[in-house]
Amino acid sequence: MNRDNHILWVEKYRPSTLDEYVFQDNALRTSIAKMVLDGTIPHLLFSGTQGSGKTTLARVIINEIEANEADVLVINASDEGRVDDLREKIKAFISTIAMGSFKIVHLEEADYLPHTSQAILRRMMEEYADEARFILTCNYEHKIIPAIKSRCQHFRFKSANKDDVVEFTTNILLQERVAFDIELVNKYVSTGYPDIRKIINLLQQNTINNRLMSLTTENEAGDYKFRLLELIEQDNWEEARALVCSQVGGEEWEDIYRFLYDNIHHSPKFSLKEKWEGGIIVIADHLYKHSLVADPEINAAAMFIRFTQV
Repeated sequence: MNRDNHILWVEKYRPSTLDEYVFQDNALRTSIAKMVLDGTIPHLLFSGTQGSGKTTLARVIINEIEANEADVLVINASDEGRVDDLREKIKAFISTIAMGSFKIVHLEEADYLPHTSQAILRRMMEEYADEARFILTCNYEHKIIPAIKSRCQHFRFKSANKDDVVEFTTNILLQERVAFDIELVNKYVSTGYPDIRKIINLLQQNTINNRLMSLTTENEAGDYKFRLLELIEQDNWEEARALVCSQVGGEEWEDIYRFLYDNIHHSPKFSLKEKWEGGIIVIADHLYKHSLVADPEINAAAMFIRFTQV
């Protein structure tokens, strides 16, 4: 049995060097390359949407400066964000002598840290500035306290260009010798966008006998957004409302507003410029209300009803 069949594509095709990494712009490329070349790595904060390359770039930097494995500590704040975790694990790690120039603490999902933990983290960043560097990643930068932001060089990660994502994922399918239809790949990209990691995982999960299959909500690997995209293409806003209200909860509501913003132009009605502008105004109005209302599902349901009236 070929062991490659069990390798996750998202890991197999994850860039490991600066040359392989797809930068969102030349400014970011220049800044990171200079840090690596000079060996002057400051505390870093990477913020932006899921799957936009924050973790990958953190790993690339660690790899490029050839940090000793013993000098790197990786922590996911969603699992280990308690005050005691920071005091015991991180402080114990950065208090020991580094094998290289300094220790590196790679803190994933730093926006999960409560403010008390962030205050402790801020003090450690100050006290051990000569001995350690912190690389923080987060999805929601507003959840990071100003005292930490001011001690980091902050890079905001934008969503990758959709055409670039289609090209990147298509190249993966070609290298894996998968038969596919380009329109189906476009649907996968629209379903998972802007989370590139999710798109790649969906493609791998739904490749059967070296052929990319259509993603449906009936199979175990299904994703309701694939069905939602089909309903948008049919202008079936009533079923779209029922689907979303049955599937979405918690913080995922904000993702829905972004998904609709990115894909509403696929609707025959909203393909017209005047109608599209009206649809965007509806989305913006209900996204604003989302942070104010007691029941986000009712707010979203009202939005879908307004889509039928535009």
